[in-house]
Amino acid sequence: MSSPQIDTKKWYNKWWVLLIIFFIVAGLAAAVKKDEPTATQQSQSVSKQDAKEESKEVVKQEPKETSKEETEEAPVKAEAIPQTEKVKETVSTKSVDQVTFKQYASNITGRTFIKNIFIKDNKGSIDFYGTYSDYKKGNPSSLIKKEEYEDYFSTKEIQKILVGESARLLRQFPDLNAISIVLPFDGRTYSINLDRSSLNNFLGYKIESLSTEDRSWNDQFSDPYIYDKSNRQKFFDTFVKIN
Repeated sequence: MSSPQIDTKKWYNKWWVLLIIFFIVAGLAAAVKKDEPTATQQSQSVSKQDAKEESKEVVKQEPKETSKEETEEAPVKAEAIPQTEKVKETVSTKSVDQVTFKQYASNITGRTFIKNIFIKDNKGSIDFYGTYSDYKKGNPSSLIKKEEYEDYFSTKEIQKILVGESARLLRQFPDLNAISIVLPFDGRTYSINLDRSSLNNFLGYKIESLSTEDRSWNDQFSDPYIYDKSNRQKFFDTFVKIN
């Protein structure tokens, strides 16, 4: 009787053992591969979260945009600047033509009662008659009565002459550096000695830049300062002296 043969091959050389090992290794590899996307997704999630946080920081640091209302209000502030900033002036060395100046000044408001007009060193002067009797001596053939003379020079008319005509002459003659107007009436003497620099700084713009052709004279000075009682009084109180 023959004895049974014993399989002398080592266990790790058997084919089925190798097959089992193969499946185990393949399973582990698949498990590792399956876990990798999760780690990647977590990494991407963290990156996205970081990016989101950075985006928030950028938004916080962005300057605030000016709204339409704030933009429209800006010019309002800019308009107040001329009242505090001085208007730069240069004293003119070009002589004002005396004949032209006298002809123009002879036609200002109250011209009937003007006594003297003269100009020296680019400074004009206009003097009115002090009384009705003084006027009659200079104009003996005049038909104007004393009552008419007195009615004409009401306080309102005196203000218009001193405020309006002083500015009008400085506007008309850009080389005129100053204007003086003296108007005595009813025991008082109303006088204004106005230089171009003082006027322009009071207004906030250059009076010589205005024109009757484009109505800037009417819109920016005549209407608001000659015919508006409040502004006319302010101008009068600032520059006119009463003795």
